[in-house]
This record gives sequence, C-alpha cells and structure tokens, in this order.
Amino acid sequence: DGQFQKSDGFQPRRVEEYKLFISIYCGLMILLASCNNYLDVKPKGKIIPETAEDFSTIIHYWLDQIEKGRDDVIIPNPEVMTTLEMFADDLNATLASNFGYTSIYVGSAINKNQATYKTLYSVIKDCNMVIGNMDDTESDLARTLLGTAWSIRSICYYNLMQRYCEPYQPETAKETLGLPLVDDFDMEAKPARANLKETAEFIEEGFRKALSYNVSNEDFIFTSSVTKAYFARFFFWTQNWSSAITYAKEVLEKYPMLEADEYVEAINQKQAKAHNVIIRSFTMDDDIGTMSYATAQADIKSRPVDRNLVDLFAATDNDVRRRCNYDSKRIVNKIITTKFRSEELCLIIAEAHAHLNQETDALGYLNQLRSKRITQDYIAYTIDNLPEVFQQNIKTDATGIPLTKLMSAILCERRKELFVEGDRWFELKRNGRPEFWEKYLYTFPIPKADIRLFPDLLIQNPGYIE
Repeated sequence: DGQFQKSDGFQPRRVEEYKLFISIYCGLMILLASCNNYLDVKPKGKIIPETAEDFSTIIHYWLDQIEKGRDDVIIPNPEVMTTLEMFADDLNATLASNFGYTSIYVGSAINKNQATYKTLYSVIKDCNMVIGNMDDTESDLARTLLGTAWSIRSICYYNLMQRYCEPYQPETAKETLGLPLVDDFDMEAKPARANLKETAEFIEEGFRKALSYNVSNEDFIFTSSVTKAYFARFFFWTQNWSSAITYAKEVLEKYPMLEADEYVEAINQKQAKAHNVIIRSFTMDDDIGTMSYATAQADIKSRPVDRNLVDLFAATDNDVRRRCNYDSKRIVNKIITTKFRSEELCLIIAEAHAHLNQETDALGYLNQLRSKRITQDYIAYTIDNLPEVFQQNIKTDATGIPLTKLMSAILCERRKELFVEGDRWFELKRNGRPEFWEKYLYTFPIPKADIRLFPDLLIQNPGYIE
C-alpha cells in the first residue's frame, strides 16, 4: 500500500523490497566512501531509486542510525559528546588517571574530525539525491520525505559550519572562509569554498525549504518543530538575535521546561524522552549504540569536574543540578545522552534579548529557568542584584564585548544547565575562543586528501598544514 509502519524502528511493510534496497544502498555507501567522490550525488553505474517509497529507504537508513545511537554526525552519539567535553574546560584533564584511553586535547582528534567532514557530506549527498531525483513531489509520503531531506541537509551544513568555519561575525562574514556548497547533480563539479555569509544564506534557505513542507509525521523524526528548534540554533550562531527569539519561543511553547522534581527524575534516563526533549538519539537498544553509550559513561568519569565549575555551583546550594551533575569527589554523575532540550531554547531567548539590550525580557527568561532548578530560598535576579562577573575562561561575549553582569549570569546558567551535553566546546568557540588551547584548534581542519585533490579550489583552515 505504499506506506510505512513503525515497530521497533522504521520498518517498511514490503520486507523483501526493503532488504533489497538496503543491500543496494550499502553498496552505494561503500562505493562513495573514498575521498575523491563522496561529494558526488549520482553514483555512476548504480541503481537510482524511482518511487517515493524507494527513496524513503535512503532517509530511513539515517533515521535508523539516529534511533539506534549509531549516528555520529547528524545528532552525534554520546561517545562524540564525551570527546567534545574532553576538549573543553569543565573537566580537569590534569587529574585524569587513564590518559591512554581518553583524548588529552583537541589536536588528538584531527584525523577523526576529518572523517566527520566526509561523513556529513555523505549525508548531504543522500539528501540531495532525494531532493533532486524523486519524480513524485506531491504525495503525502513524498512531501514528508522532501521536508525531512531538506531539514537533515540543513542541519548537516549547520554542523559543518559550526565545526569547520570560524565563529560567525556578521561584519566579517564576507571575508571569512565558508563551506563547499553542494546542491546540484553535476558529478564533474569541483565546488570551492564559499564565503561564510554565502554559507549562512544557503543554510537559511534550506531550513525555510524544510519548513515549507510542514512535516508532522514523528516517525520521520525531523518534524517542523525539530526544524524550527535547529533554525533557532542556527540564527543564534549567526547572531540574528531577533529571528533566534522568534523560532525559539514558538518551540518552547510546545515543549515546556521541566520543573525541578521532573528534571531530577528525567535527566539521567538512558532512553526515555521527557516532554522537554525536542529530539534525541539512541531511543532503542542496539549493540553498537549500547557500546557507544557505555563507552561515554566510562570515559566521562575519568575526568574530575574542574574546580572553576564547582565554585560556580557553590553560589547556589539548593540548585538540583549540582547533585545530578557530579558527586562529592567531583566525579560526573550525569548520564551522557544526546538530546536537544527546551531549556536550551530558553537560554537562547535570554541571551538574544540581552544582545538586543532588552534587559527586562532577558532577565525574565533567565529567571524562568533558574526558578525551575533552585528548590529553596529562590531569589529572582534583577538588574540590581545580579552577581559580579564570574571569573572563567570566557571573558567576552559572542560579539567581542567584555562580559556584563547580565551576560555573565546567562552564560553561567547555560554552563550549569548543559553540562556534559556537548555544548561547552562550542560556547568557548562562540565567545572569544579563549586560548587554553591554540586558538586555531577551535576550527577543525578540512581533510588533507581533499585539499591535495583540489589544491586550487579548497583552502585549508588557518593553522593546519595543507
């Protein structure tokens, strides 16, 4: 009947056809894994799906990877999140006892980061195949597939921009290196790097395309609400504060934040999805996903929590996050899972209002979150009682201005709320790139093999040998 039903993942009713297309698809993935053709969209000499049901196999492959916790690039799995936390400053590397098993610093992951670049473009290739090759564009299934493909592609480009481009500054974006932008089907094309402004415009257009299909089928994971949440993240990263507020508010209304008791119960659930979770990975058991999850939990406990973060929590004794995050020996308690929570949207709104000099609104959203985490003796922040700027590695905000009391309070709240959720590394990058590592390491390298293949078109990021 041309439809799919969900039971233990995404399984088409036509089982034999599904197995056939998975076999064909896996063959395509292997064929396209080499460094010189992973940007190609049409595989030469291979079968291209024809019907919307056929094309859905391509999308469901990646959705299945996410659900099983195997994906490490679209919604990076817990192991990837732990690696990012090792590179940031909330965990104390100098006291770790098993240096041989966990990464010491960001430079140790250069090869892995180059592999991530290629995998993200492989996902983009698959999305482009659906967007550009599917004849059916009007059926319900086709429209859902198109909206999903546009959403995943835009998220992948956002992930690439966040990792492989320097922090976005509107005034210099035209002079800053962006990404190779692949949106057509010319196999002979050799895309050069666009500038960062062009890259951001390209990603924004993709998100708008995704929203035009208004995907509502939750079996496809990337509903319009999920797309809007990522759109808010994108606008936040590119300093379009007003648009970030607009999209974040809309999703926050649909996914209300957790109260303190709900937070304590839900934050350390392995797979359950509380009502504040917009999207998450690893929602079903799988050998590889379970291994990634277990590795993340073991690795994160190898690094004691940094004293600076402990001092930050010391100012609020009744904050429920402290006991959820680490124990008396500064060993991490928090379960490492990958999810996008509505609390992040609240913090986006608060900071965006602060950048727009709308202090009352910024304080309002900041206090909304604080009131749900401090259980006793809660006192709302006002302009008059804000604490002094907290001394930490971040000294300036995203625009380069020294931290005000309000901005410091917002960034500190974000640090506490999103502890070991893969956020801190990008917060450091977004807010001044403090040099406890070499500054250039915040921007990962373009794969060396690609630079050598297209030396006149692809420019390596500063600091790396071409």
